[in-house]
Amino acid sequence: MKKVISCLLFITLLFLCDYSKANDAEGSGHDVGFSIGPNFALTDLGGANKIGSPFLRDVDFKATRYCISAFYRYNVNKIFAVRANLMYGMLKADDRNTDGRPPAPGQSPDDSWFRARRNLNFETHMFEFQAIGEVNLKKYIHNEAKGSKERWAPYLGAGLGFFYFNPYTYEQDAAGNKIGSKIKLRPLGTEGQTIGYKKMYSNFQFDLMALLGIKYNVTELFSIALEGVYHQTFTDYLDDVSGSYVNPQDVSSMSPIAQVLQNRVNTGRYPQNEHNYVEGQKDVVTGNLKPIGIGQQRGDKKDNDQFFHVQLTFSFSLGATGKRLGFGSCGKRNPYHHKFACPKW
Repeated sequence: MKKVISCLLFITLLFLCDYSKANDAEGSGHDVGFSIGPNFALTDLGGANKIGSPFLRDVDFKATRYCISAFYRYNVNKIFAVRANLMYGMLKADDRNTDGRPPAPGQSPDDSWFRARRNLNFETHMFEFQAIGEVNLKKYIHNEAKGSKERWAPYLGAGLGFFYFNPYTYEQDAAGNKIGSKIKLRPLGTEGQTIGYKKMYSNFQFDLMALLGIKYNVTELFSIALEGVYHQTFTDYLDDVSGSYVNPQDVSSMSPIAQVLQNRVNTGRYPQNEHNYVEGQKDVVTGNLKPIGIGQQRGDKKDNDQFFHVQLTFSFSLGATGKRLGFGSCGKRNPYHHKFACPKW
């Protein structure tokens, strides 16, 4: 998927260089609108039946959450547009949703078994500001409608986002039902961040976006679009999981609940200590986790987290045909012979 996003970024920048210098302003104007759709986490946790499957093949549909955006778009010409988005959404992933079947007698467990045994989960609210460049793959005019071949276009785009997240979870009973109130994970330092094992991660992060969509003008003032947006973040802690298990006694010295939430394998669907899965073994006398799991893999620190959403977009033109709403085209005259300038931000 990294190759896909790199290609989309390159193509978008190539088109941008070609068309940003164009003097033809036909098709220019302004839109405002909103988008809504499902949001999917692609992190260390949860996923489809086979661990490590790329992109869409590793989507955990049971953990689907949603996002909504409001945006302003300036159509530079028939080919190029820029957009500013403000998005709110949620993300979730849960190891309980993986298949993780126990291995047959005499066989070793596969990766999905270990993931199901890990039994970690997270949720987070997310707020993001996004700056996006769009390139139409055919000529498109945002306020053309019936009878025009330029009322629709497929498009691709790329952009940069700046977002806030704060992962949390709940304690669970043996059936996986939530117990008690929300527990924020970052302050607990589940991988030793609060006791000097590693640096604490920030709630504020950047990401790169690649998008692909198709838009269609229903009327001269109103259009719809369907688009998929992929986000490559610069953090591996959207789900509070990245590295290895640390000494449970060290973690519990800061907070007793931190030890419980660092390692939950003995409270999931498969609590027995089978197949030498040392990360979750408990002392039968004290009930505490044994320290023999120190250094065992908890997450994959080689790859940063991703997420993506598919959204339906509704936009309203404020361009030439938007004069009924009191707006004129950028740099053009309306029927009342008043010249309107581009908005200044």
